[in-house]
Amino acid sequence: MQNNIKKIIIISTLLVLVVGVFFGFKFYQNSKKPQSYTAPTNNTDSARTPFQTKVSTSTGVETVTEDGEPATNPEINTVATKPRLVQLWKEPVSGFDFVFKDIEAISTSTSNATSSIIKSIQNKKVLKNQQFIYLWDRKTGHIYENLASTSDIVKISNYTLPGAEEVYFADNSSAVIRKLENDNDLISTSYMKLTKEFSTSTAYTAAVRDINIDSNNISFSSTAKRLFYFINRTGRGVIASIDGSTRTNAISTTISEWLSQYVNKDLIVLTTKPSAYFKGYLFSLNTSGTGKNTYILGEKYGFNTLVSPDGKKVIYNEILNNNLETFIYDVKSKNITYVTQATIVDKCAWSADSKQVYCAIPQKLYQAAYPDAWYKNEVLFSDNIWSINPETGSFTVTIPLQDQVPASIDVYKMVVSPDNRHLLFQDKNTLTLWKYDLVY
Repeated sequence: MQNNIKKIIIISTLLVLVVGVFFGFKFYQNSKKPQSYTAPTNNTDSARTPFQTKVSTSTGVETVTEDGEPATNPEINTVATKPRLVQLWKEPVSGFDFVFKDIEAISTSTSNATSSIIKSIQNKKVLKNQQFIYLWDRKTGHIYENLASTSDIVKISNYTLPGAEEVYFADNSSAVIRKLENDNDLISTSYMKLTKEFSTSTAYTAAVRDINIDSNNISFSSTAKRLFYFINRTGRGVIASIDGSTRTNAISTTISEWLSQYVNKDLIVLTTKPSAYFKGYLFSLNTSGTGKNTYILGEKYGFNTLVSPDGKKVIYNEILNNNLETFIYDVKSKNITYVTQATIVDKCAWSADSKQVYCAIPQKLYQAAYPDAWYKNEVLFSDNIWSINPETGSFTVTIPLQDQVPASIDVYKMVVSPDNRHLLFQDKNTLTLWKYDLVY
């Protein structure tokens, strides 16, 4: 009996020693491991103003190698996420817009044909009204498309028409092209009709013909399929179909220098050409062709405007005390909301529902005669993009560009998708095209 007790004590002692040695060794191993480090999320520079603050973000910008493949880091093993900011085209672009078209998708499903055999069944399904981005390569005139929910680019037209200054896509099969002729000041306008080479093809052939439009500036409505322009050296304004087949005299004034905005199918607005040295005015014009126009706002230097799609609000610039200022005007109530950080309204775009306005705001607004100096490329900006509540003027950062791209971007020609999910803009320095996913 005593021998059994001694054996139990010895065995228990040995077990304690073994367990102690094991855990001691594991503790030693863990003490030799490097401690994990979490990068700080606050990247704020106290020397900047609130609208010039670096904002740490988990969203990235897609970069590619020289062969066009996504850049990777072999030393980092992370889960790949779709970048919100993508440089959609790395060459100059003459025009771009959102269009809708149907696509045919093949879905694969499985079913139990017998108890032991599972067959794969392919079903063709047409996806209606899918949102695409069309872009026009300035160097070649070729058209490319991007399914807006992806980063994939596909060439859809080989028609060659280099050097176009402006291209407006009316829909997925037609476009209006503006081009300088013979290196002079004469601008030609053409209408392009795209036709599929055959029914199942993704490629298009193009038929192009000239439209006789004697105007330096036109505005375009993809929803109304109409153009508006003032005939050069006259105050006669014309509404025309995009193919030039119909034209209606809309207004006749003594002023010939106007910029127009085709706000919606019922409303066109006219702003005198903006300059820091002259007062400007804003009028509305009914698209019925009656010539009826209504004064909205004016008597302001450096006056430039952008009207919301519902026609109820105007974001505008004004020079006050030699400084560029930005305001939002309510057409009905006549209330004015001061935007605390100024920008040129050419850098803004309204959401389709008119509930937000997106503006690229320069990190530094140099003292200059605006907007003249920016139009003449006498000043260049490095922007971040903010969304502004037009009711309150409050700001929310949308894209901290300065933290996400290696070079400064001077935002130009911004467009919000009809479903408010995507943002497109060009860099004024390079005319390259960028896309940002507002919904992620």
